[in-house]
Amino acid sequence: MRILRISGKNLASLAGEFQVDFEAEPLASSGLFAISGPTGAGKSTLLDALCLALYDATPRLLKRAGSQLPDVGGDTVSALDPRTLLRRGAAEAWAEVDFAGNDDIRYRARWSVRRAYGKAGGALQAAKMTLHRLPELAPLGGTKTEVAAEIVQRIGLSFEQFTRAVLLAQNEFSAFLKTDENERGELLETLTGTTIYSDISRRAFERYRAEQERTRNLAARLANQAPLPPDEREQLDAERVNAELALAAVDARRAALDGELRWHQEAAKLEHGETQAGAALAAAQAAQQEAAGRRQRLATLEAVQPARALAAEVLRLQEEHKTAAASTTRLEAALAASLDARRQAVLDVDAALAAADAAESSLRAAAPQLDGAKALDAAIAALAPSHAQALTALEAARLEARQARAVHATKAAEHEAAKSQRERAAGWLAAHARLAPMAAQWPRWDKLLAQGAQSVAADAAAATALATARRQAEEAGTTEQAAMSALTEAHVRLDALDSARRAALAVLEAADPQALDHERRALDARRERLTTAERAWNALLTTRQEFAETAGELDRVDTARAAAARLLEEARATAPALHAAMQQAEKSLAAAELACAASVEELRATLQDAAPCPVCGSHQHPYRDDGREDMLHNMLTNLRSEIAACRAQVRDNEAVQAAQAATLAASGERVAGLERERASLRKLLDELEAEWTAQPLAADAPADALRTAWLAEARDGLRGAAAALDERGAALRRAAQARDAAQAAFDKAQQEHARLRQAADSAREAGARLQADLRALTVQQEAIAAQLAGLLAELDPVLCDAVGDGWQDAWRNQPAGWREARAQEAAQWQEQTAVLTRCTGVAATLEAELAGALERIAQADRHGAGVAAEFIRIDTELTDKRAQRMALWNGRPVAEVEQELQAAVGAARNHLAARQAVAAETAQREASARTALAQLGAHIATLDSAGAKASSALADWLEDYRKSAFVKGLDPVEDTAELGRLLAVGGSWMAQERTALGALDAGATGAGAVLAERRAQRVLHDEGRPESGLAADTVAAAVDTLTAERRAAHDLATELRMRAGQDDTRRMQAQAVIADVERQQLEEQRWGKLSELIGSSDGKKFRNYAQQFTLDVLLGYANAHLGQLARRYRLERVSHNGAPSLALMVRDQDMGGEVRSVNSLSGGESFLVSLALALGLASLSSNRVRVESLFIDEGFGSLDTETLGVAMDALDALQSLGRKVGVISHVQEMTERIATKVLVRPGGGGSSAVVVE
Repeated sequence: MRILRISGKNLASLAGEFQVDFEAEPLASSGLFAISGPTGAGKSTLLDALCLALYDATPRLLKRAGSQLPDVGGDTVSALDPRTLLRRGAAEAWAEVDFAGNDDIRYRARWSVRRAYGKAGGALQAAKMTLHRLPELAPLGGTKTEVAAEIVQRIGLSFEQFTRAVLLAQNEFSAFLKTDENERGELLETLTGTTIYSDISRRAFERYRAEQERTRNLAARLANQAPLPPDEREQLDAERVNAELALAAVDARRAALDGELRWHQEAAKLEHGETQAGAALAAAQAAQQEAAGRRQRLATLEAVQPARALAAEVLRLQEEHKTAAASTTRLEAALAASLDARRQAVLDVDAALAAADAAESSLRAAAPQLDGAKALDAAIAALAPSHAQALTALEAARLEARQARAVHATKAAEHEAAKSQRERAAGWLAAHARLAPMAAQWPRWDKLLAQGAQSVAADAAAATALATARRQAEEAGTTEQAAMSALTEAHVRLDALDSARRAALAVLEAADPQALDHERRALDARRERLTTAERAWNALLTTRQEFAETAGELDRVDTARAAAARLLEEARATAPALHAAMQQAEKSLAAAELACAASVEELRATLQDAAPCPVCGSHQHPYRDDGREDMLHNMLTNLRSEIAACRAQVRDNEAVQAAQAATLAASGERVAGLERERASLRKLLDELEAEWTAQPLAADAPADALRTAWLAEARDGLRGAAAALDERGAALRRAAQARDAAQAAFDKAQQEHARLRQAADSAREAGARLQADLRALTVQQEAIAAQLAGLLAELDPVLCDAVGDGWQDAWRNQPAGWREARAQEAAQWQEQTAVLTRCTGVAATLEAELAGALERIAQADRHGAGVAAEFIRIDTELTDKRAQRMALWNGRPVAEVEQELQAAVGAARNHLAARQAVAAETAQREASARTALAQLGAHIATLDSAGAKASSALADWLEDYRKSAFVKGLDPVEDTAELGRLLAVGGSWMAQERTALGALDAGATGAGAVLAERRAQRVLHDEGRPESGLAADTVAAAVDTLTAERRAAHDLATELRMRAGQDDTRRMQAQAVIADVERQQLEEQRWGKLSELIGSSDGKKFRNYAQQFTLDVLLGYANAHLGQLARRYRLERVSHNGAPSLALMVRDQDMGGEVRSVNSLSGGESFLVSLALALGLASLSSNRVRVESLFIDEGFGSLDTETLGVAMDALDALQSLGRKVGVISHVQEMTERIATKVLVRPGGGGSSAVVVE
């Protein structure tokens, strides 16, 4: 790092711009130069500019007190703020440095500050920093913080390190020599680039803390995963095995009962289904029989439908005839009403004409009176305003008189009250004249009384506290004695419990818990194997039984399905013949019914011999009156019986087909289900056989018949062995419990002993503390008594005059109440004095006001009399006018009367016109009614003729229906009314009825088929009845009981299995965690040892250890320079028994190698040693941070001539190595010897200029 140029503007005494360019001659060719000038000229300001541009700080300000300095406008600025270097009267300042960084690239750092608005009187603004790479002036960093970091990175030194290795500031020359070890280590670390040692130290410390935290976490996990004790786990395993065995036994019994219960449930279901099917068939057949009447009625309704048009026509003509007759009646009534209305209208017209004439006569007669009323109204209106004004004036005069008298009465009462109050106040003050001295200065006496009350209260409190302290001191002594006695007893009891604890521990150590645990684990393994084998055997046995039952049921279902198929084929084979026989019988029945019909018999009776038959044309008539009619009817009866039998056979055949088809389908589904179930059971059986064969106990098991008993015997043997182990475990637990109880008792006694010892110590401390409090309270009480006596002496003269000589006793008895009473007396005295003064002035004022009130009363009376006379005159005249007006139409308004008379005339005329219109209207209605009656008569005649024809046609149809109804089996229709009721039934109802009857027939057929199918299923199911013969209720009750038993057994087994699994998990986890804890402890110990050796939170331990070697190298360089500067001294590093140390000491070789502290050196000696260190740092830094510039501020004045020459030789040697050294000094010999100078010359007004020579 090399400084190339320093420039600035308006910094302290350096006014305006200045620049020192180290690349320009003569500085470019001079390795050593002097910065000189008078004191205060600004030599150190040049170095301040260097530090400001690079670090925004200066050594001179860094360690100064942080007081506030005044600035413009009343503002202040901290003395540590580098902005204080801005020259007074200047609006801006800046410092700029060009330097070559560690990367050999040139940079320009700039620091600037300004005042607001660019004015010298503006407020200071925040300082700014920039960094640019040269020569392109590329900016580096954005914010001020970023720029500062970039500068430190390019230079390689922090500000503190810069002031130790590059700039040895004024009064800071020996800073590296006398700095603390940590700061010295940081500088050496930076100069050598060995920050890795600090990182290693911090990382070792952090790793050790992380390992400690990991160890604590593992310990916490282990505490949370503690497994059950061995005895509890043994008991848990035994309970679990027993619970699983019990569950398996319950499952076996439950499987058998479930099968039997399912058979009963299926039997009940089938029986119920058969009953339902029988009921459904009976209901369907009953519905068919009940519907016979409905069928006949439906046929009747369909037969009468052709008469619907005839009946509708007859009904229409009848209704139209009724309507015409009703209209005739209404028209005749209307004609009569029209005649009456016409006669009345003529009379009304005459009356209205007479009324109109009368109204007009009344209007003409009232005209003169209306004119008189108008004149009176005008006169009254003229008098009304004067009357109102007179009334208002009269009321105002009366109000004024009343107010004047009220004011006089009020003032008189106030005057009397003021005189009375003045006399009472004067009397009270005369009677209490003794209170005058106290009341005149009551605030002063009140304050003294308050202080006295406080002193009395404090004296009482002190006395109480003193008594309490004496009592507490006595109690503390008693407590201390009791505590010591209890402590002695506790010590004896502790020794006895320790002996008992040791004896119990010896008994427990004599037992062998490991052997017991080994035996228990072996027993658990045997129990587990037995439980697994027994479970596998029970499952295999149950599956075998289920497989056999399924095979038997499959055989039964196959037999039933074959029988159903055979019956179905037989029924289907006979069905065509039965249908053909039924059809033939129906045809024969139809022919016989036709031959026996009533119309055929009537026709047969009309046949004549040799005459042709009107139907077939034959001349032979074999059935006419030859006795064959009975034979035909018998044949008809036989045919009907035959057709009924055929239909029954067809229905039975269809029912058999439906039943067998349903049975065949159900059997097929059942066979498929059983086949699937048998295959599943076969697969399960093979798996269970393999599982049993894989059991360890299978090889030792007896035959199948003896295997269940063998397993039960083995389980009983395990129970006995477990009981023996439980007894041994219980004995071991009892010993452990005895040990724990003894240990707990010992721990409790030990805690009690410690508590009693602490109580005894506390009692001694409390006694001493209470004695000190007692002495302090005694002194406090004496001081309070003296203060109270002084207060009472000051109060006594005044209060004796006011309340008597015994006031102190009364005040002491009740200070607050007594003081309040005196305060009230003083307040009363002051109040009465004020009342006397106030009432004297008020009485004088009121006497003058009373005289004025009397004068105002007289004036009001005179004014009221004149106003009253004027009002009486106007009121009399107005009253007369109003009386005259009331005589005309009772005072009503003239316009209203005129309007009423004119309205009467208009109403009469309107009424007359209305009556005339009504008369014309009645005449017109009469003519219309006569015309309508004539037309309606002709229409009724036409309706009568058409109705007769329609009725005749309908009667002919009814006659034909009666003749054919008996033959067709239809309901008779007696008359047209009956026919109308039949035709009233709609077509939709007939369609619904037809559909319903068809549904009844279909329902009966389907119900028969369902009944046959369900009866077959029930018979098939009855063949598989269980052998136990138990009733369904008994089996269901047994299943419920067993279900509850199994639920309890399952819950218990599940809970125990879960607890055992959780404990197994905790055991495995605990074993794993213990191993992890042991490994982690080893890891923690390893990192702990490393952290103890080199670790620290700030990295200084290993850094300082490593920098010892760097310091040794630095001391080698420094001692080489010191051998030239001062051979007497030698720098050495202080050693602390192998501990890392960066402390320095000086060995005085002229004193036989005596060791001296660096702080014991004189000023000149310190300068020489510090110079040697600075030169050594320059040599050391060349290995990493190339420090090619060195600035030394002062220090040479403490050297003699010979030593100064030696120092100059050392500086010359340093510049010969390529370093540029700048020296600030007042020593003339030194400045004369250095050829190149930077002169700071003071000018006028406290400003200086920089010149290079």
